[in-house]
Amino acid sequence: MSPPPRQGHGHGHAGRGGMRVVDVWAHNQDQELARIRELARGFPIAAVAVSHEGPPAFLLSGQTFPHTLEGNYEAVRASVERATSAQVGLALASRDGELAMGGRVWRFHLGAGAGLANPRRVCLGIRAHARATMPRGALVTSDGAEDAAYLIRHIVDGGLPRRRDEFLRACGVCFPALYDLRVLAEWTTPAGHPPPLAAAAAGGGSGAFRAFLALAQDAWFWEVKVAYSAFLYGLGAADNEFLVRRKIDKAEHEERDRRLRELLLLQGHDEAFVRNISFF
Repeated sequence: MSPPPRQGHGHGHAGRGGMRVVDVWAHNQDQELARIRELARGFPIAAVAVSHEGPPAFLLSGQTFPHTLEGNYEAVRASVERATSAQVGLALASRDGELAMGGRVWRFHLGAGAGLANPRRVCLGIRAHARATMPRGALVTSDGAEDAAYLIRHIVDGGLPRRRDEFLRACGVCFPALYDLRVLAEWTTPAGHPPPLAAAAAGGGSGAFRAFLALAQDAWFWEVKVAYSAFLYGLGAADNEFLVRRKIDKAEHEERDRRLRELLLLQGHDEAFVRNISFF
């Protein structure tokens, strides 16, 4: 990405699909962050996208496809730590799918240069919105790893954690409901359900976020909240106590199922035959 454009006056302009983009610089950051706080009650779902100068993480890692989780995090960390300026886009939506203020999108121009908005203040403002909207709210990203890493870098004292598991835990603390649209489109749930947004992924475009808003109204969204929160593409997820219990329960269920099938086979075959069969 090239450096942010030169400072304007912060006025919005019409974007694609009738959205109104409002540029945020140092002079109007506090006013817009206050507006975002006021909207938290009615618009608890936030969509965020970060772009910054420098190569993306997969180029830094030398791979075009995720390889090891720790290696992926090192690449993400290096990419984000090198960023000196960035743009952060933010949109707010209600649980019914309505966008705040008739489709307003905030575009924060962040960095240490003259006129740029303060990265820490803006990232803390996004975290404050996410925490104020619990348990109904969510923070949604389309490039979860780097988007979340940029936010965490400017929220956590000392910058990004050194280890992947520490980073994922920090994500869970700062954003209790953080979802990566790419993961939702490609990964099955621990219970074996297909990816919740698989159909939206096939359609491409911005349909994934609209599909997420529809999903948030579904009766089984509770399982998505448990299985996918802070699960970032290429980095995995930090297991919380509930997820660990689910995995143990699943293993115990599979073992009970294996034993039941073994007993059924013993009714018609001798033990030697049964011992030579592998159960999966």
